[in-house]
Amino acid sequence: MRTGLIVLALGAPLFLGCGDSGDSEEPNNCPTTGQGTLEVTIRGLPSSSAASVVTLRNGKWLRVIDTSRRLEGLAAGTWNLVPEPTGGSGPLIRTAYDAPTSQVCVRDGQTATATVDYALVPSSQKLWLSTSNGAAEIEAFSAESLGASGSPSATVLLDSTPAIPRASGLAFDRRGNLWVALGSGEIRRYPARDLGASGVRAPDITLTGSALRGGVPGPIALAFDRVGNLWVSVGFSDKVLRFGAAQLTASGSPTPEVELSGLGEPSALAFDAEDNLWVADSASTGSRVHVVDGFRLGTSGTVTPYTSIDAKPTPDGVSFAGPSGLAFDEEGNLWVAYAASGIVARLTPREQGDAGPRTVTPAVWLEVGGPRELAFDEEGGLWLGYDSGDIARLRPGQLAATGAPTPQTLISSADLGVTHGVAIYPAPANLPLFHGLD
Repeated sequence: MRTGLIVLALGAPLFLGCGDSGDSEEPNNCPTTGQGTLEVTIRGLPSSSAASVVTLRNGKWLRVIDTSRRLEGLAAGTWNLVPEPTGGSGPLIRTAYDAPTSQVCVRDGQTATATVDYALVPSSQKLWLSTSNGAAEIEAFSAESLGASGSPSATVLLDSTPAIPRASGLAFDRRGNLWVALGSGEIRRYPARDLGASGVRAPDITLTGSALRGGVPGPIALAFDRVGNLWVSVGFSDKVLRFGAAQLTASGSPTPEVELSGLGEPSALAFDAEDNLWVADSASTGSRVHVVDGFRLGTSGTVTPYTSIDAKPTPDGVSFAGPSGLAFDEEGNLWVAYAASGIVARLTPREQGDAGPRTVTPAVWLEVGGPRELAFDEEGGLWLGYDSGDIARLRPGQLAATGAPTPQTLISSADLGVTHGVAIYPAPANLPLFHGLD
């Protein structure tokens, strides 16, 4: 008699089995009579992280949290272990750790063992950018290189086969895979395992089809909702599309589950903590941001926004035009980049208001020179991407009052070009982002 063991390295599944040498160790042939014991060992996590392992059999879930554990009296049969990614620690941007799913056969009267081996997610603890006229279409800077102003080289320069024409919006899923919107009419996924170093990489999933490539420009911005559906704004159709989580597992030309129109010329997208969808309307030189109630996101058609917010000029003539980036902070304030005006403005929950159209003059706005996209880091600093080829950080204290602050950190790398998308993995704790790992 012997006890089987399964150990899966990140991205490389191996076999897990247990039982008598005379029995098949294929999980599908695992006997289902009686009860046994399962010993789960969790390895590879620093002390600052917590693991959450889900064990499933026949629709019955058993969750193992934080620590290795011995589980007695389990029904015999095949058990699936599904680890969740978990955030670590680090200045500005955290580390993240993940482990693959595995299977183990629990046999009557026997003890099976399973080891869940966590490893650092290669895409974590980095600021990611889509650029044009730079050293690569996709670039990343490690948190370590972002601690002070300077001209560091990019930590990762991502080239692709096929090439990445007109990369725009970026979004991470929970496991650190990078999704890229291409204005040429595609959405691509680059797996986390390929994002630790520079090189030529191939996407493992590519979505296309008439909803994405029926004209120019194609996909602009991406955002995941709480359950893992991917939303995309499309330029030529002026629609916002939803691809369901089940449609994101393989390449193809899926029909969007939901198509929303009536939102002007949608560009940047963001979800708030209540699962409402915020859409920047880039029509002409307007300043409008729409909100679609989360309960109305399940049906296609022309939508009436829950509210639409126009930012009116200040008494001294400062205007707000060309919303190009949206980001929520941990207090629920919405920060809007107005690229045409060179301004970032804060809309508080009160200024976001109730139902119906609203016109507000933001109480806090910052002259910061034409940012296109925004992202908050772990310490509450706001990162800005510029057409000029720079990226900058405003510390939290610089976000409290109107002014023209000098960024605390300015990165002017020779690798940078015009910045389009900005993303951080994992997302900071307490933000309404799918890849927050909290």
